[in-house]
Amino acid sequence: MLGWNLDLGLDVGSCTTRIYQRGVGLVLAEASAVAFPPGGQDVLAVGDEAKLMADQSSEDVRVVFPVRGGVVADHQAAAIMIRELVRRALGRRTLFMPRFVVALTTDATPVERAALLSAVQRAGARRVRLVDRTLAAAIGGGLVPTDRAFRMVVSIGGNVTEFGVVSQGRLVWGRNVRFGGRDLDEAIRKMVRNRYGVILASATAEQMKLQVGAVLPQMARSRVLVGGGELYGGDLFRNLQITLDGIPDLLGRAIAPVINEILWSIAEASTEQRVEINATGVLLVGGTALLQGIPQVMRERLGVPVVRAREPAHAAALGLGTILQDPSKLSRDGQRYGGPV
Repeated sequence: MLGWNLDLGLDVGSCTTRIYQRGVGLVLAEASAVAFPPGGQDVLAVGDEAKLMADQSSEDVRVVFPVRGGVVADHQAAAIMIRELVRRALGRRTLFMPRFVVALTTDATPVERAALLSAVQRAGARRVRLVDRTLAAAIGGGLVPTDRAFRMVVSIGGNVTEFGVVSQGRLVWGRNVRFGGRDLDEAIRKMVRNRYGVILASATAEQMKLQVGAVLPQMARSRVLVGGGELYGGDLFRNLQITLDGIPDLLGRAIAPVINEILWSIAEASTEQRVEINATGVLLVGGTALLQGIPQVMRERLGVPVVRAREPAHAAALGLGTILQDPSKLSRDGQRYGGPV
């Protein structure tokens, strides 16, 4: 019989899948992607290798991203991906798949919940417990599960932003907005297309975002050398040096609607919750939260303290790991952590 030390925390995101092994730590973080031949179901690659194939835009490969907007969109591809990534994480083939604690998108519908559960079970899981991703990220970001104070958590991922209020080890309320780092990449692509007449690959736009590294001009870098297909040039390509002036402001404007959603949600919270949120502030997590200036912009717009977690990109997976450290809490007090399926 497998012990808890072989059981896993699984955070399947739109861009990245992360796996935490109890007693070991974070053991895998790879792209949520699967590559197939154009007309077949034979698996060519999974994870980072599959994403690289997508970036190369080869007609000989069909790359599937099975999770979109934080929700499983392709059950079969998701099961294939999870099974292979778990095998890599454990470093060997297992006779029985481990038990899982899995992050579930905040405010997920019953259909979305069932889709995630189905994909993990099809991957061979023996038992699955679903935990709200915002709650897991709060715990992984350093919040104490038994803290009675109301604290807001905002997670900005690749395709979705999830936010909510946690207290006493439970999610009081939560929301999600279909916006993330990929939307910032697309905003850069549109700007470069309009300004330079060049179509950038998605991977190049992401590189530019990382090169800028900020949503505030005073924190940004100035130039980057990129290549792209000319908008009206057919198969012609050219390299050009793009001045990044204006991109921080562009990213700041792009993220503004999400901040407005958070602001409106705070306004709709109870008086007690608003008072405590004003005092305790916002914990910021998620990979896109690594862009410099986001805490400052949120602090200015929301009017509350904003603190970025030490490892924001891994916060949900680390929170699942914390939950795995004491599995008895899941059975004694299942509602606190999302409960058994």
